[in-house]
Amino acid sequence: MTRTPPSTPSPQTPAGTTSGPEGDAALDAATPLAVDPVLAELPQHLALVCSQFARLAARRSEVGVGSVSWRVVATIERLGPLRLSEIAERERVSRPTATTVIKRLEEEGLVRREADPTDSRSSLVSTTEAGSAQLAAWRGQLATGVGALLEPLPEEDLATLARASELLARILESHDG
Repeated sequence: MTRTPPSTPSPQTPAGTTSGPEGDAALDAATPLAVDPVLAELPQHLALVCSQFARLAARRSEVGVGSVSWRVVATIERLGPLRLSEIAERERVSRPTATTVIKRLEEEGLVRREADPTDSRSSLVSTTEAGSAQLAAWRGQLATGVGALLEPLPEEDLATLARASELLARILESHDG
């Protein structure tokens, strides 16, 4: 993708204003996302293709429960025991929806609820050994299924995807609850 860098205002022209004969037609924005038409569509495009890619990956790695369930199990395993309210908040679902998901995962033996030692009204949800083992199997199937999609790509494209993955992970870490 070739793009021209956004113009920078002259020292006499404050950012966000225009001057000169082209002033009315010129757009002076603070970020490349607002200036470059390709970059302006990046947030929507990125969200859409990430979602579609996640669904494709899930279809290529079936191991019983759906990808939403694996996402919940992976979050619990990564962060440690969580309250239902924390799970609901992280997954952006209502508490009743989180309760339903956790109940199903409990029935499958993937998670367990235990009393919260700091609040007797709450319980903490953690992964079971079986949940951790099946999560590892799911990740292995993802590696195989998605790996087959990535194998034909040139090394340069794989490096670009690896860097994009790192950037997305960093964004998630800084904005994930």
